[in-house]
Amino acid sequence: MEKKGLKEFVTFVQGINPTRAQKQFGSQVINYYDQPSFEADYNHADVVVEDVSNSLSQNNLSLNEGDVVISNSLQLATMVGKNNVGKVLSLNFTKIEFDSEQLDKRYFLFLFNAYKDVRRQKERELQGSGPVLRIPLRALGEIIVPVAPIEEQRKIGAIYVETLKLQNRLNKYGDLIEQFTGSIIEETLKGN
Repeated sequence: MEKKGLKEFVTFVQGINPTRAQKQFGSQVINYYDQPSFEADYNHADVVVEDVSNSLSQNNLSLNEGDVVISNSLQLATMVGKNNVGKVLSLNFTKIEFDSEQLDKRYFLFLFNAYKDVRRQKERELQGSGPVLRIPLRALGEIIVPVAPIEEQRKIGAIYVETLKLQNRLNKYGDLIEQFTGSIIEETLKGN
């Protein structure tokens, strides 16, 4: 199978510095895409829609449904859901713009998040000190990925996303069972 660097398919757009954005755009309220937004998209959670009327919709950093975003601290990617449309990326995130139809978005998510060879490449490129390590944009573009035929990419991507949704539901059920069991045991102990 043919392998190519990510930079042949995508462009990486770094989020903006919130302090500079406040100065640049004046007193305009900016609704940022934050870690809870990322986690809701990653876990395919239903979250309350916030008012995004004051967002910077003219800015290419504002998000649309289906955009792909990387959390720089987690080194994971997700697809933006409808509840986060219009939010603006901060420096903690990188937006992926797909330059061609040769790479499916969901296939990209599988490669970036789960494909072992790509995970090893990401680990080699981590930089920084302290608890939060990041991958430089240059290094992201150098990551080599296998390029399957587009129909195969779509199938792999769809399977990956459905698997994530199923895992999320199973985790929720597991938590509910744990809570239920704990409450029954506590009630039993109180009764004695």
